[in-house]
Amino acid sequence: MTRHSGPLAGRSLWRAAVLGGTLLFLATACVSPGSWPRTMSVVPAVTSPKETAAPEEVPPTTQPPAAPEWQEVFIDHFDGAAGTPPGQWHPMPGWNGATLTGSGQLDVGHLSQIRSTPGWSLPVGTQVRVSASLIMPDTGSNYAALWVQHPDAGDPREIDVIESYGPLKAAGAQLGSHLCYDETLDNGVDECGAVGRTAELAGVSDNFADGVKPWQSYWEYHAEFTVGSDRVWFQARDGSGNLAYTAATLPDVRRVPGNAVPFHLRLSNKDVAPDDAVAGGEQHSMLVDWVSVQVKYPTAAG
Repeated sequence: MTRHSGPLAGRSLWRAAVLGGTLLFLATACVSPGSWPRTMSVVPAVTSPKETAAPEEVPPTTQPPAAPEWQEVFIDHFDGAAGTPPGQWHPMPGWNGATLTGSGQLDVGHLSQIRSTPGWSLPVGTQVRVSASLIMPDTGSNYAALWVQHPDAGDPREIDVIESYGPLKAAGAQLGSHLCYDETLDNGVDECGAVGRTAELAGVSDNFADGVKPWQSYWEYHAEFTVGSDRVWFQARDGSGNLAYTAATLPDVRRVPGNAVPFHLRLSNKDVAPDDAVAGGEQHSMLVDWVSVQVKYPTAAG
């Protein structure tokens, strides 16, 4: 399989307008996350002295402080021998692991769930961008996701960079954030719903143009937030690099990781409930080409 390029500085220019209020999804946008409106300093113009004036020492022009740059704190291109586990991830208890393909991808197969071994506690004000390139399963019996878990002892939460139920399901692909994440399996109790912290999810499949679909080729997905803030922004680009959608969550400080407990990444591929399964499809695995975490640390002035 042809190697797909990873994220480079400036490569995935997010040209999407940040939309507030309810989750809002657009097929096109004009401002990109990562370059959403920020306060900018202006260099004052320097006026030349008149020819008749006595020579003066002109003070140097004051330069604005350098804007913070995106820094990569995590990148995995999944290089390695076929059948070996990814070195920067570990399986979650009770779930299968994932294996390298030998061609620079990760095969997240049936009933797999892995978590990044590194985690991050970042200063308040740090901008965070989580990105990946992947192909979703095309079945109607399992669903796969890349998500950010930001656990808290009393209220573990998650941000879905992308979650896919496949083209055979009405839900299709969706994204959003869960204000609570229940690690308990098959206990018949919805702890999150009981405390009023159910997921805020929205389907994005209506934004997919005819032709290339995320179940047929590698798409890029991004989620961006600022530590200590209250919103999450999403973006996707199709296999040809075209912007598919942008979205923004409702404001809620519980959505965004703080800096006290490290957040991690998870890749998972689970079964839907048997009564909800739809027969068909050929690819049960989620194939991941790369995953990255980039940050912009806050400046002293910011």
